[in-house]
Amino acid sequence: METLEKNDIEKLILKYFDAKFVSQDKNALKYKIVGINESDLSKSFINLYKESFKLNYAVSLRKENNMLFIYVFKKVNRTNKFVVIILAIVTLISVYISGLVFNNQGKSLVYNPFAYLVALIVPLLLHETGHWLTMRRFKVPASPPYLLPAPPLQLGFLGTFGAVINMEWLPPTNNILALTGVMGPLTGFLSAIPFTVIGLKYSTLVPQSLVPPGSTINLVPLIVSIITYIEKIPTEYVIQPSAMMFASYIVFFVTFLNLIPVAQLDGGHVLRAALGERNHRIISIIFIFALIFAGLWYDTFAVFGLFAFFFFILSGGRHPGSAMGDDKLSKSGMIAVIIYSILLILTLPLPA
Repeated sequence: METLEKNDIEKLILKYFDAKFVSQDKNALKYKIVGINESDLSKSFINLYKESFKLNYAVSLRKENNMLFIYVFKKVNRTNKFVVIILAIVTLISVYISGLVFNNQGKSLVYNPFAYLVALIVPLLLHETGHWLTMRRFKVPASPPYLLPAPPLQLGFLGTFGAVINMEWLPPTNNILALTGVMGPLTGFLSAIPFTVIGLKYSTLVPQSLVPPGSTINLVPLIVSIITYIEKIPTEYVIQPSAMMFASYIVFFVTFLNLIPVAQLDGGHVLRAALGERNHRIISIIFIFALIFAGLWYDTFAVFGLFAFFFFILSGGRHPGSAMGDDKLSKSGMIAVIIYSILLILTLPLPA
């Protein structure tokens, strides 16, 4: 970093903190906070966090040997709008082709490929939009949602691997980390419910006696069971899902996968914010083994366990937490944890 740049960010740091320059390397500047009122720490850091991006920097706060240090990094912009558009086009085509599987079920709109496309893509996009709007609200730099294409349903896939957002820096506090983690699943979950209800009305009921053994779905998200109970579906019938209901079923499964409290999945964000780095790592490992163990009875859980293990290894078993470090959750953060717990239960796949 050039001296002029160092002076610019140093002026900003001194605006909010009594701090002294400690060291500089090719990656970061380091400042020691000499003195600050603990009650002002969060507010001062959040203000510094927001303003640092205007100078194209990113900051974090860490406690070392009972002393507080501010680290300053050069902010990197990774958004590629051209890639966003191309991925979106390819994904929409692949999902539409997947929906052709349902085109022979009837003439109603809810059976055709467009219904499958809308019922799958809209909740997935709203899921990522929930994250994005939360990050935008709290000035966390992030890319727009990237839709991820996959081979179509005819080849054993779903047409999409979902969508992701590139978070370009850590959320400032654990409260915001927890809110960011939960708002995506909450938005996607709520948007999938009306699609499920509508799709259920156009699904076919088949007497259990006519269904070949092993041809039905053996795990169903709890929320789907609740909806079918409210709609008073007779227990002696099996649901042959319409395109729209099948898409909603997938959305709830994807939501559950994201809520697994492992690594940097959405559930991992909430867990890290609530319980800290060590407990996050321990619970991640326990949850992975629990899923794999459940896979002895239901193969789907083994797949979930391997999925979680992959992300655990990919992250090195760690989560960086918030930019401010291990600050305590306030009321809003605790509400996010409660909502997360409810969503995890409602999307939990249970034996049909």
